[in-house]
Amino acid sequence: MLIPVKDFSIDTTLMAGQTFAWKRLDDGWVSFIDKPILVRQISENELIVTGETSRGEIERRLGLKDDIEKIISSIDKDETIHQAILHSPGLRIVEDGLWVSLLSFVLSIQSNIPLIKKRIEALSSIYGRKETIEGKEVFSFPTYSQIYEHPELLKRAKLGFREKFVLEAANFLQKEELQIENMEKIREKLFEIKGVGDKVLDCVMLYGMHDLSAFPIDVWIKRILHEHYASMINGLKSYKDIRKRMIEYFGDYAGYAQLYLFIEARARRSDRMFFKKN
Repeated sequence: MLIPVKDFSIDTTLMAGQTFAWKRLDDGWVSFIDKPILVRQISENELIVTGETSRGEIERRLGLKDDIEKIISSIDKDETIHQAILHSPGLRIVEDGLWVSLLSFVLSIQSNIPLIKKRIEALSSIYGRKETIEGKEVFSFPTYSQIYEHPELLKRAKLGFREKFVLEAANFLQKEELQIENMEKIREKLFEIKGVGDKVLDCVMLYGMHDLSAFPIDVWIKRILHEHYASMINGLKSYKDIRKRMIEYFGDYAGYAQLYLFIEARARRSDRMFFKKN
């Protein structure tokens, strides 16, 4: 299946640290939630997709329906975010779904991207279903039902203190019916899960549920805000107050601003200034 795209880079999007449901496979990206699918970008304006899926599903999961011109116009308010936008052409925010994103970001607590990937791979090899796509063996992403039914297998993944959070999340979703249409209710209910604090919740809402107003604040974002938006957040101490201020500033697409800034910060990887002073 061929899918036309515009102003999109699958590598920029899937290497941004926002998703752990895709894995690089040769010259493409594979994801195995229900059925294995493989997506390659064969040109600037075209994707080729292998596997049992639909164009609509790929467009939804990769954020291809987002009006990126409108989004950039909305958030491009200062030189700092402007330079971050220029650094990541073709970026989109994914929509991984509630469980996939919840498991991923519970595993992110006091961790880093390589370790999160390693833990996801371990859980997939333990709980996942093995299939092949273009001759390559892949394992499905573990479901919360599998973890709920066989919690004793979690020890094999060596998750440390995160094991109890993963089990809590799986048990919660196994027993709780959430109405996806009601985002505020989802936020309220997810806070009941041990291990789900403000940052994890914002990541789930942004990258799992595609709530583009969510603004997760981690160590990278904190540093940028203090370096370049200090006057805006001066005197604010709590996570919620800082998040509220940044959402007020960037608006309905604050989540895109957050991801552009996050990618730029990681790319610089320096204790010095991430950006040239305005």
